[in-house]
Amino acid sequence: MTSFTRKHHLRDWHHLLWWFGAVLIGLMAFLLAQCSAIAYGFFIDTAQKYPWFPFVFTPIAGIFLTWFMRKVGAGTEGSGIQQAIAALDVADNLKQIHWFINLKLAVAKFFAIILGLGSGFVVGLEGPTVQIGASIMYTFRRFLPTDVVATRRQLIIMGGSAGIAAAFNAPMAGVMFAFEEMWRSVEYKTASHVAVAIMLAGFTAYWCNGKSSYFGYVNVSLDITLKYIPIALLVIIISALIGGALSWLMVKPNKWLPKIIIRFKKSHPYYFVIGCALLLALCGNFAPIFGSGADLTQQMLHNEVNVAWYYMPLKFIAFLSSSLTGVPGGIFSPSLSLGAGVGNCFTDFIAPDYQTLTLILGMVAVLAAITRAPLTATFIMIEMTGNHTIIFVVLVAAVLADYIARIFNTMFYHDLADDALKDIPAELASNKTPT
Repeated sequence: MTSFTRKHHLRDWHHLLWWFGAVLIGLMAFLLAQCSAIAYGFFIDTAQKYPWFPFVFTPIAGIFLTWFMRKVGAGTEGSGIQQAIAALDVADNLKQIHWFINLKLAVAKFFAIILGLGSGFVVGLEGPTVQIGASIMYTFRRFLPTDVVATRRQLIIMGGSAGIAAAFNAPMAGVMFAFEEMWRSVEYKTASHVAVAIMLAGFTAYWCNGKSSYFGYVNVSLDITLKYIPIALLVIIISALIGGALSWLMVKPNKWLPKIIIRFKKSHPYYFVIGCALLLALCGNFAPIFGSGADLTQQMLHNEVNVAWYYMPLKFIAFLSSSLTGVPGGIFSPSLSLGAGVGNCFTDFIAPDYQTLTLILGMVAVLAAITRAPLTATFIMIEMTGNHTIIFVVLVAAVLADYIARIFNTMFYHDLADDALKDIPAELASNKTPT
């Protein structure tokens, strides 16, 4: 066999390995979604029978998750996307990469997010799926003949972006996520590999979920009148301000929390978690704010349920409270649910034909304002609703929301990634490898 033929077969083997990893990520995302749905269903059913249940179980689960995160490592807390982004920044250091992504963290995150949703915390699956996907794909570097920085970055981006695609059944959203959030100093020639991995993971989850979009097909009237435009703009602006403010509050708690509470959180982390959990349970006593909110959002989009105006502010408080605890969980689904709550506040002032569109505008605006990733938010909404006719309206809303959110001067995941990089222990500074 010639040298050229050997290289050709080796390249094909590497590709098959990556594609297998992408399919594995899709299956993992499906399994995580199913297990989380069962856990969340148990929590909601029990809470409906026994209203006192969240006031007891949620704090206990919060204490356990806090202990569990301290036991496993800092990489288990929060969304998981910031850890994947931070891993890209330290791709030349094996020890530091391992601090953010590895199979141990992936397994821990898998079970922690199930417990988090199963105890009512306002968290989503998507962020953890990114970190788990990045960890799975990065592990395959062990089977490659060379271990260089460029390959590590490629694997992390493949796995993380495939995780988003699989979590939302949205391959194109995964591609946009790769470019907007994770594409840092990665060679252009890797783009096709990343895209194929994302597509495979997304379509694997798509087939496992019964070949339907995340929210099912959502019918939207686009016969927009001049009378509706001011309301649409108002919904977008308010949603952008709420999303931008929430992003700032979650990224920079030390700038707005009273110093006495900051000191209390550091010295008594378990009591702090109990306080946040009780606040969450209190909010849930008045409105259906528990969990990611994906099921409720789907019902709202299909006009199957009506929620009170105070759902939105209570969801905001519960979302922020869950974030402050640091429990594992993403922000995508809760952001969409919060945005639907904003749009819902305006449905009494508009014709029934525009109510679903108003919800969608609120959803995409909140998500784009929090993440500062308008293209990702746009394609997520298009693929989750199965309606491609709304692309122009949704894109305008996302771009406008992103522009408005600039006043808060935050880049959610990148700011959190920078904070995570600052917390890397000094003893992990060595072990750099060539690019």
